[in-house]
Amino acid sequence: MPVSAKEFKSWLDASSISTSPAALSALTGLNRGTLGNQLRRGNVAESTVVAVARAAGIGVLQALTAFDGYRDVLSRPVEPSAAEVLSQVHHADLMAELQFRTSKTHYPRELRSHIPLIEFPHDGSHRAWVDALDPGDLRHRMAAESGMALTYIITSLTENRLSPHLAVAASRATGGSFASGLVVVGLVTPAEGGWQVRAREDELLEVSDDALVELISGRINLLQRRVKQRKEAREYAEKMTELLG
Repeated sequence: MPVSAKEFKSWLDASSISTSPAALSALTGLNRGTLGNQLRRGNVAESTVVAVARAAGIGVLQALTAFDGYRDVLSRPVEPSAAEVLSQVHHADLMAELQFRTSKTHYPRELRSHIPLIEFPHDGSHRAWVDALDPGDLRHRMAAESGMALTYIITSLTENRLSPHLAVAASRATGGSFASGLVVVGLVTPAEGGWQVRAREDELLEVSDDALVELISGRINLLQRRVKQRKEAREYAEKMTELLG
């Protein structure tokens, strides 16, 4: 959910930054027209706040605390949990790790150091993060926290398009780090969100064999559901095409 333009201008004034779209464009490299439109419409994207903070040398999490909905971002420890970090490891890397552990002849461990992990966010990473936090009813809690319809939340997760507002709602509902959700949705960088440089690599090495297999099983189930959904969507589109001629 965008922040209010009024709050944005107040934050700019307090930070001694010009409120002019032209000046903001020169500072951040963002399109002047886009900035002007956001200010006129009264809704400024969180990504705009982050871009200005970075350009001005202001901590992005500290900057977000100036806005409703994000004021408590720094009220909890910033560092992510092990489960959150592992949720951002691609299923292909999880399965590769299992091979390195169980077939050392064919997959010697020294090869792993030469293969970087797949970057995130990747397909399904938003849902994997929510699943890692989920005590069983998290989607309903997110709906209550955010005021968004449950169907909208489910669609956002299916399409891997979780918003910063919903990420914070998930963190607030579970008592976890607010920063982690903002990292997962790509609003802030892992470094800005308190993630160690090799956080994913280190957690992947430390996770137990049983937990690793359980993670892989969960991801495979998720892949099966996505394949089924895409198949059903394709079949529906084909039927509609036939009906419409």
